[in-house]
Amino acid sequence: MRLDIPRSVLVALWANRLGTAPSPEELAQAARAVRAVADDDGMPTADLLTQVAGTAVLAVTPVPGEPVPLPAPARAAALEAGQALISGPPRGAPGLLRIAVPDERAFGSELEPGELLGWQVWTEPVDGSGWVPPVITMAEARTGLAEALDLAIETLLSVDVARWREEAAEEIAMLGSDELPPPAADRIPPGLDPRRSHVLSRAVRLQAIVDLATQDDGAAVNSWQADQRTAALRHVAAAARGALCAVSVSGF
Repeated sequence: MRLDIPRSVLVALWANRLGTAPSPEELAQAARAVRAVADDDGMPTADLLTQVAGTAVLAVTPVPGEPVPLPAPARAAALEAGQALISGPPRGAPGLLRIAVPDERAFGSELEPGELLGWQVWTEPVDGSGWVPPVITMAEARTGLAEALDLAIETLLSVDVARWREEAAEEIAMLGSDELPPPAADRIPPGLDPRRSHVLSRAVRLQAIVDLATQDDGAAVNSWQADQRTAALRHVAAAARGALCAVSVSGF
């Protein structure tokens, strides 16, 4: 099962790592980590990293029904992509707010897959901290993930995912792991705070399991059971999204 770290989260993590005066080598390393196998198309990833390095940043992963206070055009694009990077001046100083949304497009065949990555960016002047969306703390994220983990395991056992999707058995066993396996681990900045790394690992594992479990009703025998299962998985997914946002925050 592929563990997918949203590119907006990766950009936020690398922006904090790069600081205000990154070297060309550091920028190139960060851009490669964010792109992975994708080729630049549109605004290059390195250009975006140059713009947001050393700023106050956070990533959001919005879904319909969970509004995020973004300018209207950016909000629509963020909802469609399922993610966005928000960058602004540190400590409430006047400056420029940037909303960056990845445009990820697959091409090629199953045997020779490819991907193009560009960034749509919206800017507007800001002063103060009114542009900052509500964000949970790392402590709240860890608590929420622990509760979501228990709920996910209970839900997965009732669905019996491991029985009808053999590839899920190992991932279910690793749900509580605090470690990111390669290649996901190779994409995060070196020296990332272990607390952030642990929360990131659990969040992306829970997201992957939710994606897998929602592909089939599994052992559901009636619509009520299916609805209960859907509600439980939705709660787990929300906890994972909140944790990803908390992990990405820096510079405030």
